[in-house]
Amino acid sequence: MKSEIIIALVVLVLVATHVVLYRWVKFKIHEGVILRCLRDATDEGGPSYHTDAIAAHTELLARRVAVVCRKSAEIQSAPGVEDSWSVK
Repeated sequence: MKSEIIIALVVLVLVATHVVLYRWVKFKIHEGVILRCLRDATDEGGPSYHTDAIAAHTELLARRVAVVCRKSAEIQSAPGVEDSWSVK
C-alpha cells in the first residue's frame, strides 16, 4: 500500500513538473516570436506595435499576444497608446 502511494506521488510531481515546463517553454517561444516582430518594426521606424498588428504578423491570437507582452520582462507598454507594445 505504501509503495502505491509513493508511486502515485512521484507520478503526480512529474506531471506537474511537465506542465510547468511546457507552459514556460511555450511562453518563451511566443515571447521570442513577438520580440522579433517588435524589433523588425523598430528597424522599420515604428516606435511601437499594436496587439492586433502583432497577432496578424505572428499568427498568434491577440489575447495571447497581450498576455505574453504583459508578462514579458523585455516588452513594455507604449506610453499613451493602449494595447501597443515596444521593446525595452
